[in-house]
Amino acid sequence: MKIYFVRHGETYLNKYKKMQGWSDSPLTPQGEKVAYETGEKLKNIPFSTVYTSDLGRTIQTARLILEGNRHFDSENIQPLKELRETFFGSFEADLGSNVYPKVAEKHGISVSDVFGKLSLNQISDTMKELDPYDDAESSKEFENRLLKGLSKITDNSEEKNEVLVVTHGNTIRHIVKKISPTTNVFQEIGNSSVTTVDYQNGQLKLLTFNA
Repeated sequence: MKIYFVRHGETYLNKYKKMQGWSDSPLTPQGEKVAYETGEKLKNIPFSTVYTSDLGRTIQTARLILEGNRHFDSENIQPLKELRETFFGSFEADLGSNVYPKVAEKHGISVSDVFGKLSLNQISDTMKELDPYDDAESSKEFENRLLKGLSKITDNSEEKNEVLVVTHGNTIRHIVKKISPTTNVFQEIGNSSVTTVDYQNGQLKLLTFNA
């Protein structure tokens, strides 16, 4: 089975550089355009199954990608809550430029070192610790949820050949880091970019990243 992980198109919260986990906003016109262009690149792939998170921006992106697909009807998209982005708790919709300095201060490092000196798990756990409402997802909470989603995708893999999964940047980072620890996952995951993964004999193997 080959899995195509696609990040959703640019949203208004992306455009405004705001934290967007479970909070949601629609795609910008540019986000719609690039999602459609990704669909043009994938239009000849006979997807057997298409998954998204249950957030509107991934469903909107998937529908745009599938507009020109000759093999799959967008009415058959399967949204999975487990594929949601990390939940940032009370930091949702706040400017990233307000949040990451707090993470850096907690570790006594510069903001520029947050994405390099800290791991994905450390960043998530620090946000959890800093959230006064304790609602932000810890790395363990996020991982447990995501693994359930991946299990649903790989279930009955003998019946699925080409699978499209439209999800979120941090979700893709965590998947890639888990199956390819040496890959630099701190690069910007492009809106509507494609990451491909091979699944055989119970193992996931990274083929391409952020293309």
